[in-house]
Amino acid sequence: MELFVQTIINGLILGAGYALVAVGLTVIFGTLHIVNFAHGAFFALGAYAVLQLENVGLPYLLSVPLAVVIVAAIGFVLEMSIVRRALYDRGEHGSIIITFALSQAIVASIILVVGPDPIPVESPFGQTAISVFGFFISAQRLFIASTAILVLAGFAFWLRRSVRGQQILAVSQNAKGALYSGINVPFIRSLSFLLGTAAAGLAGALLAPLISAFPTMGDANVIVAFTVVILGGLGSIGGAMLGALVIGIANALFETYVSVSWTPALGWILVILVLLFWPQGLMGRAQLNRH
Repeated sequence: MELFVQTIINGLILGAGYALVAVGLTVIFGTLHIVNFAHGAFFALGAYAVLQLENVGLPYLLSVPLAVVIVAAIGFVLEMSIVRRALYDRGEHGSIIITFALSQAIVASIILVVGPDPIPVESPFGQTAISVFGFFISAQRLFIASTAILVLAGFAFWLRRSVRGQQILAVSQNAKGALYSGINVPFIRSLSFLLGTAAAGLAGALLAPLISAFPTMGDANVIVAFTVVILGGLGSIGGAMLGALVIGIANALFETYVSVSWTPALGWILVILVLLFWPQGLMGRAQLNRH
């Protein structure tokens, strides 16, 4: 019984980290209708931003928010120069090609500047484990989960209660209707892309001490994020959070009681099963026209 409870705790913590990556991905898809394959590259940029800030003497806890700002700034420049010009109102197919190319360009740039080898990222939490009611939790993972919960709760509150948040929801549901009602749709699109890339950068900054920084570190995480987003429902923020918890707990249980080597396939199996019975995902819904 203790092993089962410990596994569930590990799954919830794992799911909180997945949610942070997936929410950024689903915000971009929900508002812009862009399948963003560059999301993993922004994840890697978050890790390298923390690494470089630590190299100049800044502590990890200060480097994390600054890294998010740096990644958001890079995202803003790319949105202004590439995404806005090439992708809006073009549908998913064009976005797959262009964002994949953008991802490869970012990864290649990282390799040219820093090199291909993994580099450890220091954290004040180190390998410390904390005992909570007799169950042990990695201090870094607990920090990741706590930060993710606070950020996601704050984002959900802002989305529902603020004017800008309501405008993002309006654009995600009907961009033309939002435009006719006086909402600045180009600004909301830029803001959504900025928020999505910032979330990816934050996830990379938080997870870097666990997995080190290397150019393709975002590939595996963005694949998990896509399974989470599909499972929860494309464009559904609540679905992304729910899907992340389902995937996190399922992976933890599968690794403990079945096999670690088969775990990567589990997410896709869950996606297939869900889409067979709920084609829109757990919390998604069909939308006739987003543009």
